[in-house]
Amino acid sequence: MSYRLLCLDAGFTLLSPRRTLADALSGVLVQDGVVIGEEQLRAAWEETDRWFWDEYQRPENDTWSDDSRIEEYWRSYHRLMLERLGLEAHREMLDRVLASQFATAAWEAYPDVEPMLREVRAIGGVSIGIVSDWGSNLRGILAELDLDRYLDFVLPSGAVGVAKPNPAFYRMALEHAGVEPSEALMVGDSYRADVRGAWAAGMDALWLRRDEGTSITPAHEPIPADVRLIRSLDEVPAIVRSGGPLPRGAGIVVEAAPSA
Repeated sequence: MSYRLLCLDAGFTLLSPRRTLADALSGVLVQDGVVIGEEQLRAAWEETDRWFWDEYQRPENDTWSDDSRIEEYWRSYHRLMLERLGLEAHREMLDRVLASQFATAAWEAYPDVEPMLREVRAIGGVSIGIVSDWGSNLRGILAELDLDRYLDFVLPSGAVGVAKPNPAFYRMALEHAGVEPSEALMVGDSYRADVRGAWAAGMDALWLRRDEGTSITPAHEPIPADVRLIRSLDEVPAIVRSGGPLPRGAGIVVEAAPSA
């Protein structure tokens, strides 16, 4: 029997930035007459990205459960990058960086997204929801891309007060759809946040690692043997139809930050 609920991550699962973070920053700097060499920019980005992942993986991190903390997190990220470039990270510049990077028009859907959503919707009896560590503006982005017409609900962590990998976040999705955990499937690009978080709530999960290497999943993250790995969302409809159970790691323990 097919799954009755398909949950999807947003960033780097459904949505990709039209420009990389480094390119977005470079574009703002050029407006101020500041030109940064490609190698210098790459080195600063790589160092700042390591900070991002260390902070994101910190067990007590509750950043993603509040819109204001999410904004400050990204300000800290870009402030650190600017400092690594030897530049003063004044507020006006940070405002412009965030505006250029997180505007609704700054995101686009991967080519496999809409065909997958259309095919799953055609199955019938399957709810589709978004469970994502993102600010409240995610709903506007999905509407702008006309993807919301395929969705039954959108749960941005910044709007609902709880974030991945807290299983309570996934239980919200189950309650919205009115299904049991065994009837639900989560798809996302983070093993820790999407896969292990969903498992902790009793759901099945697929780990997406796109062939083109655009996933935000850090390169050093190993590929476990206890999860079903997919390379494209094209694989999702057939799995939804066939239903579970899928491979699931044993003894899952998730240290979730307290919700706000």
